[in-house]
Amino acid sequence: MESISQARSATPLLSFWVIGDMHYYENEPWKKLHLPRMEQMFHDLQSIWREEGYPAFCVSPGDLIENGAPANYALAKREILSNLDPVPFYPGIGNHEYFPTEQGGAWHTAEEYSAAWGRPLCYAWTVGDVACIMLEQPQEQWTVDGMPLILLSPEALAFLDTTLIEHANRTAIIFAHCPLYNTVLDRDPERNLDDDSLAPNFFVSNSEEVRTILARHHKAALYITGHTHSGWGSPRLVFTESLGAHAITHLNVMSPWYTGFTGPKYNQEHQELEFLRDTPDVQATFSIQIYSHKIRIRARDHQAQSWLAEWEV
Repeated sequence: MESISQARSATPLLSFWVIGDMHYYENEPWKKLHLPRMEQMFHDLQSIWREEGYPAFCVSPGDLIENGAPANYALAKREILSNLDPVPFYPGIGNHEYFPTEQGGAWHTAEEYSAAWGRPLCYAWTVGDVACIMLEQPQEQWTVDGMPLILLSPEALAFLDTTLIEHANRTAIIFAHCPLYNTVLDRDPERNLDDDSLAPNFFVSNSEEVRTILARHHKAALYITGHTHSGWGSPRLVFTESLGAHAITHLNVMSPWYTGFTGPKYNQEHQELEFLRDTPDVQATFSIQIYSHKIRIRARDHQAQSWLAEWEV
């Protein structure tokens, strides 16, 4: 017979689901390719949840839209919220939320993101003994030599530190659009199959400041990002490192839209938008279960309607 302590240890403190960069775009050729893939993902998610039980929430750390036009926010909100119902949804901001509606146009603002979703750039919520922290994605800044920088603001760093202090007795999960330096890597650097956390624009330039904060808080357990559209098989897709006296695991959640340097491409010969598939063409999202002594991470391929892999950390 199972003991009470064994039963408790087998029950997760929290179960939730993470969806990577979705890139909704109110554009008919784009929607013709994009919406069927999203519908395939949502259909499989709902099937899993009916079988396993509904998660406490879903979260997506940025690039929910292709550019910051109001019509794209309206489309994303309508599609995401209706397809995830009744599961609560927590959005983050990515670099694409800032992109101009038209090439050469004015860049969109963080205020537009906050108005659309009713969320500040950095915010937190708790579920029982777990604290969840969403961080900002700043607009790119540039050095004098022209190299791009993605710098978390002093305000964002302070928010991370003070929120971890406030919830010092809770397991902490951090969400952010951009990975920290030297986490997720390229499947084949010689052929350059993926954007990765060693490339400019694809890592947080002040990563060591973030790591210094995380090292002070032994309950900081999981750092979840998107942004790179990493392909299946990318090294360090799930990567655990020691910070201070404890370990923290980084998870890059890929993108259910496309991975690698594939996706929507304009065919000049046929004068139409086409979808180039990655090899393998995996449409993955991630199930996370937090226990008192471990974290269980599962990757689901919604095309094959099967589980890809499982990690316990």
